Amino acid sequence: MDDISLKRAAAAAVFLAHACASEPRLEPERAANAAQLTERGRYLVMHAAACTHCHTPKDAAGEYDHARELSGTDCYIDVAPADPDAGCLSTANLTSHETGLKNRSDREIADLITKGVRPDGKALHPFMPYPYFASLRGEDVRAIIAYLRTVPGVDRTAAPSQPPFIAPPQPAPALEPARVPMPRDDYGDRAAALRGRYLATTVSVCISCHTPREQGLLALDKAFQGGLSFRRDAGLPRSYPEVVYSSNITPHATGIAGYTVEQLARVVTHGVDREGRGICAPMPAGPKEPFGGLSDGDARDVAHYLLSLPALENTLPNGCETAPPSATRPSR
Repeated sequence: MDDISLKRAAAAAVFLAHACASEPRLEPERAANAAQLTERGRYLVMHAAACTHCHTPKDAAGEYDHARELSGTDCYIDVAPADPDAGCLSTANLTSHETGLKNRSDREIADLITKGVRPDGKALHPFMPYPYFASLRGEDVRAIIAYLRTVPGVDRTAAPSQPPFIAPPQPAPALEPARVPMPRDDYGDRAAALRGRYLATTVSVCISCHTPREQGLLALDKAFQGGLSFRRDAGLPRSYPEVVYSSNITPHATGIAGYTVEQLARVVTHGVDREGRGICAPMPAGPKEPFGGLSDGDARDVAHYLLSLPALENTLPNGCETAPPSATRPSR
């Protein structure tokens, strides 16, 4: 081999060594797909599944502390405020930090979300809505994980929860999709209602707060008729009544009869009813809350589903009114 050939071979070897040591580059199509998956995950985590509602601490003014986004909260709710040893539910750190999810595998994170099983095999308390997330589509689970990998790490170790929020010996059973109400056969836009069914029962889990419980389990023959109680002293604004009840969101006169699809969508995204009154917490509706960032299409699909349900009577003693939000909806 002559000198020129030797020099060319040496240069090629150097180039190949450098290329092999460099970070691999995604092909443009794969990179675009990865970006789309992460963006879908961001939308689910920040808005549709409202993970921020429980897992982002609030500052002294009661606003979400975005510098500590998804780092969890100590005593997110306190159902026994007079007892320092009971009543507090704390939520986990979901950021990409060693005290959060950084060292967890995709499988471990998926099991936390959909099965309520920790990496050590112990169960999560079902306040974390894994019984509903169990029916998340595989692509949505992958999207959530992809986004959580991008969340800046925050150093925070979750405080232990107190009774009655001690985790059970075994995870709570998954909600069986076949038991979830289907849209009426005669409903006009059944395709939209079916999309809304997935959102309202699996992603945004409206069914969890708006369905009464019997012996701790959802009374699915009364799905969406409301009546679940939330005590003011567990962390609701002091101006609220002592007890707030979740609304009947079936199309009965005691519920949402008379609402249009657009009016219902506005309740969710803008946090106001059709008379312009503000929607009370703990519903995460309105410009500063997760549901404020729902896409218009998803909000309408949820509305279609609720309007397609059987009308169930349930008169509730709700006296909770609040001022309408003044902020504009967040960008998605």
